[in-house]
Amino acid sequence: MDWNRRWAKKRFLPSVAWHIAWANNVVKIVNKASEKWINYLTLWALSTDNLKKRPKDEVEWIIKLINNIESFWTKVKYKDIKLETIWDLSKLPNKSIEILDRVKEKTKNNKWLVVVLVLIYWWQDEIIRATKKIIKSWLNPDLLTKEEFRKYTDTWKFPVIDMIVRTGWDIRHSWFCLYDSEYSEYYFTEKKWPEFNEKELDKVIEKFNNSKRNFWK
Repeated sequence: MDWNRRWAKKRFLPSVAWHIAWANNVVKIVNKASEKWINYLTLWALSTDNLKKRPKDEVEWIIKLINNIESFWTKVKYKDIKLETIWDLSKLPNKSIEILDRVKEKTKNNKWLVVVLVLIYWWQDEIIRATKKIIKSWLNPDLLTKEEFRKYTDTWKFPVIDMIVRTGWDIRHSWFCLYDSEYSEYYFTEKKWPEFNEKELDKVIEKFNNSKRNFWK
């Protein structure tokens, strides 16, 4: 969900404007995904670099949005939506972790759509953490396959990714879910995230439905 700041800057809006637009658009896209029989929607909301390199006030606003996720859930049209999170939540404030855990607990039995919120994300960090888990488990190296390795990643309980969407017209991957994207389709759009509307999601779905996925066979 990229190019939010540039969207606000182009419109001579304060930085807080893009945070609000970012959150409002999440609601719209989650609702649209619910109508389109999408089972899993993974949203990269906060990267490790964001946490380290963005201005303090900007990071504080992102944390406020995370802390406001319970009110977000009241705006979701379909109530049978489950919240999951992946990556290193330990770097978030305790209050944020408590709120996220509370929503996950409340929605744990919902099945219509799983929204996976990606927070404090850095793919190389996941590789390192997965490797440490394998070492600590004393797994026989001869038994280590790509399927076995995936069991130690953060995304082990979710399906591999079918389609990766990059907003803002950056033609790059940015290390997003590398282990799960071996056969992913890609959709790059010049639309910045606040402009990525329901019609654009329809285009993503159409592209995926028209793709010939032979999985290298």
